[in-house]
Amino acid sequence: MTFLEKLFTYRDKENDLFWEGTFPDYLGLVKEHPQIAGTAHELVFRMIESAGVTELGDGRREYKFFSGTLFGLEDSIQLLVEEYFRPAAQRLDVRKRLLLLMGPVSGGKSTLVTLLKHGLEDFTRTPEGAQYAIKGCPMQEEPLHLIPRELREEFRREYGVHIEGDLCPVCRMNLEHEHGGRIEEMPVVRILFSESDRKGIGTFAPSDPKSQDIADLTGSIDFSTITQYGSESDPRAYRFDGELNKANRGLMEFQEILKCDEKFLWNLLSLTQEGNFKAGRFALISADELIIAHTNETEYRAFISNKKNEALHSRMIVMRIPYNLKASQEERIYRKLVDASGLNNQVHLAPNALWTASVFTVLSRLKEPKKTGIDLLKKLYLYDGLEVDGIKGGDVDELSREHSDEGMAGVDPRYVINRISSALIKGNKYCINALDVLRSLKEGLINMLRSPRRSASG
Repeated sequence: MTFLEKLFTYRDKENDLFWEGTFPDYLGLVKEHPQIAGTAHELVFRMIESAGVTELGDGRREYKFFSGTLFGLEDSIQLLVEEYFRPAAQRLDVRKRLLLLMGPVSGGKSTLVTLLKHGLEDFTRTPEGAQYAIKGCPMQEEPLHLIPRELREEFRREYGVHIEGDLCPVCRMNLEHEHGGRIEEMPVVRILFSESDRKGIGTFAPSDPKSQDIADLTGSIDFSTITQYGSESDPRAYRFDGELNKANRGLMEFQEILKCDEKFLWNLLSLTQEGNFKAGRFALISADELIIAHTNETEYRAFISNKKNEALHSRMIVMRIPYNLKASQEERIYRKLVDASGLNNQVHLAPNALWTASVFTVLSRLKEPKKTGIDLLKKLYLYDGLEVDGIKGGDVDELSREHSDEGMAGVDPRYVINRISSALIKGNKYCINALDVLRSLKEGLINMLRSPRRSASG
């Protein structure tokens, strides 16, 4: 099959995913597959679980959804899945919290969120992850919101599905004006999440506080249509194009959340706790979405030290994403970055070149062990699963509990790749060995110490 034929096949598969019907048709799908009416947290957890789980022993698990992309973070990912995603999917109170990933630069926070976003795009294209919405809704409205509140308990008993939330202003207007309140006529379509198309996935990044508007989150008035519709409270005179609108039913990434102006943070209080937010001159708008934010440790400590932030902090679940502390996994990270950069096509990396860089990097992240007879190098090997002087197993767990902040500082992977690249350019070499890597790492550190502005990785 030629590449062009593969493109045609891909297009045909995308077209096959199209589905459109009426509200009664959708009820038939819900009766047969109740999971399609689940919450955003349920969707994310089912996506993770569907990829498979490997039991590693001693209560440790590896979630395959993250394998091949994130290395050496199995314990942190297990904690994230089992302390947040699983209970949130079961509608426990933890789902009413904003998830904040906190860790050092280049520790994998953004990669983890990107993996979840791309995963959702793929998962909603499968039968298990199929999602449906009211046709024409700018917020991918859950069709079950059409059911009056007075009938929802009876619906739950018959269908086994719990309904939360109300119609958005656009769907409410369309129901009354175009269909005369007859919910059985409301059209329903299958939706495919896409960050590019701004469906089910949103991203918010802070910018200049003086120029950034809260409308970036909640949408804005379309002044060009006010004279036509006569009121700012008419849904047709409002653009429901904020990130909270577009991320409904899915996931929104809040980049560097603690760099944002306070007005953006306070807007999240109602959303996380009550599942709604305020926009324009409308009543509170329902939204079901998983909000994942990330920040570094310095900004987080400054945030919690401010008493004014206690209300928002109480609505956060903070998950630490430290640096990897296993040299073998660190080598996999470098191999992945080297393969992505195309360096393999230009130069030969001698055996143990990347391993040497990994040992150097992990040693910079480890804390001095308190256990007698254990030095940093032995600790490195123990963390990597090797037996040293008869020590293994439970003793490794004891070592990891000695310093709660271990892995939150040290040399980051990007620095190492930058130094390898520097060695290539400076020496115009076709082969790099372990000594070349160490020499380049040392020169980089010396230059940083001489520079008046030191890198965060130093």
